[in-house]
Amino acid sequence: MWFKNLRVYRLTKPFSLSAEELDEALAQKVFQPCGKQDLHSYGWVSPLGRNGKSLVHATNGYLMVCAKRQDKILPGGVVREQLEEKIAAISQAEGRNVARAEKQNLKEEIIFSLLPRALTRSQLQYAYIAPQENWVVINASSAKRAEELLGALRDVVGSLPVIPFATKQIPSQTMTSWLAKSEPPTGFTLGDECELEAPKDDGRLIRCKKQDLAAEEMLNHLKTDMVVRKLAISWQDAVECVLDHELAVRRLKFSERILDQAGDKQPETAAEEFDVDFAIMAMELRGFLEALQEAFGGLDTKARAISLADD
Repeated sequence: MWFKNLRVYRLTKPFSLSAEELDEALAQKVFQPCGKQDLHSYGWVSPLGRNGKSLVHATNGYLMVCAKRQDKILPGGVVREQLEEKIAAISQAEGRNVARAEKQNLKEEIIFSLLPRALTRSQLQYAYIAPQENWVVINASSAKRAEELLGALRDVVGSLPVIPFATKQIPSQTMTSWLAKSEPPTGFTLGDECELEAPKDDGRLIRCKKQDLAAEEMLNHLKTDMVVRKLAISWQDAVECVLDHELAVRRLKFSERILDQAGDKQPETAAEEFDVDFAIMAMELRGFLEALQEAFGGLDTKARAISLADD
């Protein structure tokens, strides 16, 4: 359950639903497996999996939810091969070329015939709402997946006005300054990985791993107007990650000290273990996100709002 990537959104209005009310709302769209002709299915499941029934797990005021996405697997090569065979058969039998629109119709017929026999692949997407801090924190590596969950959440609660985590300072410029001076803010340390990008009309992109970021060669790249797009950082011996120019957190890892705290609680059941892990993770991420916010000059309250439908 420990999150590995973070996409963070700020609620622009207080989230007032209780755990019970949110559970009732999510029950409107409980996950259902793909039907015979469905390409994919999306719905809510218990964060505890087989160990729980509630669609919301509440701890210290934080509300954990979990969405499940199931996709039918249709290899493009199989569809393409069958389409080519059909096109060849029509051309040979009728002595004509197959028009583009007809090809598309044939492709759809092939997909329709294959769907009932297709294998499925499922993914779980965890997120939690922090009403005290006005955050929605999603364990997602891409904005597309995060916003899919936000959209599904909005469908059942009616309104969820959020904006992406945005700060007054431009992240790429600020991280470039940290690297140039080898002086990240108090509490932070630089890691050994970064990605540098030149101005758009230049096209240069440099990825460094296991690199001394204070080395002269790194500083020389910055002197050619390259800026930081991604930077490995750690915070207070609690978490380490790669932070990108959109303030998305990638490859998040919690330190052994934090994981040991969870283990020391000695939970007796899977539900208790989940509860302990969630409580400790949420507490550490609260401090980490507040520190990030301060490190980049505070929140940008004028950031572009997304998906404010139904407001």
